[in-house]
Amino acid sequence: MKKGLLLYTGYWGYSGNKYYNPTDEELKMLLSASKEILLIPIAAFNRYRDESGNEKQVLDEHTLDGLTADMVGDPNMLETIKSEYAPRIETYTKANFHIDDFVEDAADYARRLIALEPSVKLWFSVPHEGCLHALTYHFSDLWVYAVRRFKEVVGQEIWDKHVSGVYFALEDIVTAYYTKFDTSCPEEDFHNPIVRAMHKVSDEVHKYGKEFLWIPYYDAAASSHVNLGHVLNRTDIFDTAIIQPSYFFHEVRKPGLEMVRRSVEQQQVIDTDGSVIGGEKTSKTVLGFEMEIDSQFFDKEDYHERYFAYEEAFGHLVGKYPTAYYAGCPDTAVKLYELMGNFLNG
Repeated sequence: MKKGLLLYTGYWGYSGNKYYNPTDEELKMLLSASKEILLIPIAAFNRYRDESGNEKQVLDEHTLDGLTADMVGDPNMLETIKSEYAPRIETYTKANFHIDDFVEDAADYARRLIALEPSVKLWFSVPHEGCLHALTYHFSDLWVYAVRRFKEVVGQEIWDKHVSGVYFALEDIVTAYYTKFDTSCPEEDFHNPIVRAMHKVSDEVHKYGKEFLWIPYYDAAASSHVNLGHVLNRTDIFDTAIIQPSYFFHEVRKPGLEMVRRSVEQQQVIDTDGSVIGGEKTSKTVLGFEMEIDSQFFDKEDYHERYFAYEEAFGHLVGKYPTAYYAGCPDTAVKLYELMGNFLNG
């Protein structure tokens, strides 16, 4: 990704309602700011089809029965994890969204964008796992199916000419008592179910000669940066990683601006003390940064200051390194297209 815009697509929750669908004129406005669009979902999807065409569900009422103590980060917390996961699983199975719904929505967007701008570059996305961290690998077959389905639905010409790659929608590798993360074995996916799922989808994406993209957030307070640093510095799962400072949304993460800037300039994820996470970067993963803004920019004065702090930190890096622009919901992105264009294009 050179200079891309993140655009939400499909369901925004589990009631069946979907994100605002911009008009052609509004899409032209967005395309004037960026001719590279990442189509992303916000919901977790539960249904897909296997290679034989049989309908499958990721989760059902028996899923938690198969979650055992050896599968989580702290075996003593198994019952607590199950109690946290149970209502989430109920929500997802009640909605029971089929991944084909998202694929069709994204494909429709793709066709519209291409018709409006024949040079547009597109990124599709596999969804997240709905904060079921220890169960992430359960979703990997659905995500692999989604990649294959994108290719099938848009057709070979669009796939070859316009699709740059696929985005992995999870934004961090949650450990704590949920999952293990063994830094001594990157070649075994750190014994982590999230990384295992990443690797499986990566293999599918690379099979088609496309790039695999991740946009994690750097949060030193929660130590999330350590896990992402090991994955990005020590494995070639991702071709590109665009790191979120998250300062716009969390004032306490202001130091992340500096840490992300330094990581991008050095092309290796660094720790808060300046050391390289994992000891050295052995991967080929290219690092970039994310510009972040949403509707709070309009009515909260301190959010103006946060946004312009991003401009100061990253303005000199735009286009030189992978750059993503997050502007919230589609209707908000439309309102911000001039600001977006000024940042991305000078």
